[in-house]
Amino acid sequence: MLEPIKTPSEDSAPARREGGESRADQVVAYLRDHIAAHRLRPGSRLPSESVIGASLGISRPIVREAMRTLAATGLIEMAVGKRATVSPLDGATLRNVIENAVLIGQADVGHVMEMRRGIEIAMVAVAAERCTPETAAALEAIVAEMAGKLDDVVAYTTLDMRLHLTLAEAADNPLYLMLVEAFRQIFQTSMMIGIERWAETPELNRVQQLHEEIVAAVVAGDPAAASTAMAQHFDNAIRVMFATTAQAPGGDGPTSGA
Repeated sequence: MLEPIKTPSEDSAPARREGGESRADQVVAYLRDHIAAHRLRPGSRLPSESVIGASLGISRPIVREAMRTLAATGLIEMAVGKRATVSPLDGATLRNVIENAVLIGQADVGHVMEMRRGIEIAMVAVAAERCTPETAAALEAIVAEMAGKLDDVVAYTTLDMRLHLTLAEAADNPLYLMLVEAFRQIFQTSMMIGIERWAETPELNRVQQLHEEIVAAVVAGDPAAASTAMAQHFDNAIRVMFATTAQAPGGDGPTSGA
């Protein structure tokens, strides 16, 4: 008896459809569209691999491959024996991109500082408009603790990072917090360089003075003063880190850690 002719299986078919889109790409697009159409939020469950595969006529291994791709971007979470869920986003993926760019020489700490400057000048202006009494108290407590740690580079840098994160929280915009968190490691490195170099000058207290000016402006609800203080903070930091002597616009005196 003759066996029925077998049609090529999906897995033996060309990996890419017309136009160059792979089957895994189709699944990625399907899931992103599904999340948007159903307004899924962190913790929401996605359709099962079998349901997705049946809907698209694509095998489960390829569906799984596509879901791993989305998991790598941080959009979804996968666990053995459980349905994939929408993941709460953080700065991890962006952090990897930035740190890799520095690692391979595509960017350097100077580029990071320039980016930080623009982001955080805008951020503190928003923070000054939105800062709650609770966050204001937290900022004042952090900057007060910093005043007693100027002779401890590691402790001061840790508090400095916490201050910038709290300023991001004060802005009440999740993207600011995500950006500051994403650059945490590089931020801390740049802060430590700045503090160590400032410690070699006779005006170490200028670092603390600038932090206090930023916090005071945010707590007072003065966006312009907050932005000016943050700009001075970064202009000073960039000069000390790169041992330049040029005066930044509005700058005065030596330089500080960021």
